[in-house]
This record gives sequence, C-alpha cells and structure tokens, in this order.
Amino acid sequence: MPPNLSGQPLGELKQWLAISTPGEDALLLRLLATAWQVCLQFTGITATGWSDLDEALRHGIVRFAAHQYRERDADDGRLPTSIAALWRPYRMVRL
Repeated sequence: MPPNLSGQPLGELKQWLAISTPGEDALLLRLLATAWQVCLQFTGITATGWSDLDEALRHGIVRFAAHQYRERDADDGRLPTSIAALWRPYRMVRL
C-alpha cells in the first residue's frame, strides 16, 4: 500500500507537469501510486513513506508518473531508460 502521496509528491508532479488546478488530482494520485509500486518492485526496497526514499528514487517516481500522464494514450508499458537509470543503483541484486 503506497503512503499518502497527496502532499509533497503530488505538488512535485503538478509542478513537473505545469498543472495548477486540482481537477486532475485524483488521476495524478493514481499515477503516483502506480509509480511508487513500480519503483519498489524494481529496486526491491521496502519503504513506508515518501521521506524514506532517497532523492533519486523520489525523482524517478515523479518522472515516471509524469511519463504515464503524458503518454497515457500511447504508452507501451515499458519503464523508460532514464527512470531505470535513476533507480538501478538501488536495485537489489540476488545471486
């Protein structure tokens, strides 16, 4: 279950997308929650709050949510390489 993302994370995403009205907030929160889950699955990290994550992980979550918003009609379901590059150093490797 993602943490409450309606504060700072939503504000950062809205700033990234240049959205100033609350009309899209519900959609943006769903996209943030999805990006949160993808980040945790990709890295293997367990976090309970936004502040538990390093800046690069938080930035990747916001960028991935923005990508999902912008590409919602043409998204191919792949994680963009720029976001994977932000998260890759935190990925837990199992042998």
